[in-house]
Amino acid sequence: MKHENTYKSVRKLIDERELDDENLDAVYSELTELVEEDPSCAWAFGLLSEIYYWFGEAADPGDKLFCFGEGVKFGEQGVEIDENSLESSFWLAANYGSFGQEKGIMKSLALVTPIRDLCERVIEMDEVYFYGGPWRILGRLYNKAPGFPFSIGDNEKAEECLLKAVELGPKFYLNHLFLAELYISKRDKESAREQLEWIIEAPLNKNHEREDEGYKEEARRLLRDL
Repeated sequence: MKHENTYKSVRKLIDERELDDENLDAVYSELTELVEEDPSCAWAFGLLSEIYYWFGEAADPGDKLFCFGEGVKFGEQGVEIDENSLESSFWLAANYGSFGQEKGIMKSLALVTPIRDLCERVIEMDEVYFYGGPWRILGRLYNKAPGFPFSIGDNEKAEECLLKAVELGPKFYLNHLFLAELYISKRDKESAREQLEWIIEAPLNKNHEREDEGYKEEARRLLRDL
């Protein structure tokens, strides 16, 4: 890997983003300097895409679309440099999905095929990446996209993908949350309750307590509404 020491240092800061609110800003500065020096470093664009995904997750509603749009921009640059860049492919798919969610699914149907293709590419490279991430995004896509003849929506495929994500990332709350929301859409209250109760009762993951508490709050809300 090019610039391996830099990769390890910025990866650590991203993973510890909850420990210091300045961590992501520091990573942004370091990576923008790196891509100016070496514009062929695809993984750096991928991690810039990831940073904007996290910025978007924390942003006020009016700023989310901009953040995810920037994530798309950096991800596309990384994939253009190297279509087999794991980081660029995955975080481009993640930002496409969040960008489309902000725009509204019917306004974002053109993103469905690119998201699916990126996820399938990441599965071939490393299906475990980011706690079964490509399976999670693919499952969410099949659940949220309109069905035939408008798009590829298919809840049976969604369930297969999300169960695979849970298998590969059993402690990652979002895998369980997306699976619960799928079961809610299928009116399978018992299975949804099982996933939501797992989230509520599970211990917080170290260095991601704030993120996990947010998922717990959402799980409690969904459970109340079942």
